[in-house]
Amino acid sequence: MFRYIQRRRIKKVIKILSPILLKGYGSRDYFTIGQVEANIKSLCNRQQKIAFALFADPNALDLTNNTELHQIRMDISYDFFLADEYNARDVLNLLGKGGWKGGRMDDDMSNRMGMTSRY
Repeated sequence: MFRYIQRRRIKKVIKILSPILLKGYGSRDYFTIGQVEANIKSLCNRQQKIAFALFADPNALDLTNNTELHQIRMDISYDFFLADEYNARDVLNLLGKGGWKGGRMDDDMSNRMGMTSRY
């Protein structure tokens, strides 16, 4: 149960911060601690730690002395990246492109014929 809540919390941080960091700084391998710090003021303490583990450079975080961030980073690696190392660019690619965002469909025959039609 705890892992499920942790994964939801991580997904929420990714959903909130990814567009902000992409718009402000572009896509890159790692964001600096200052860049992440400037954009996490509205998040709670747990979410802030997750944001650092997701987007900041692990060498700058000093993971050998900070075991909590190291554990969060290992959990993220295990849950989302099949226990491989990851960087901020990988995290940004987790969102992916969404599907249809409105507008006219290219082929709206099924819309005219109805959802249960055989078309």
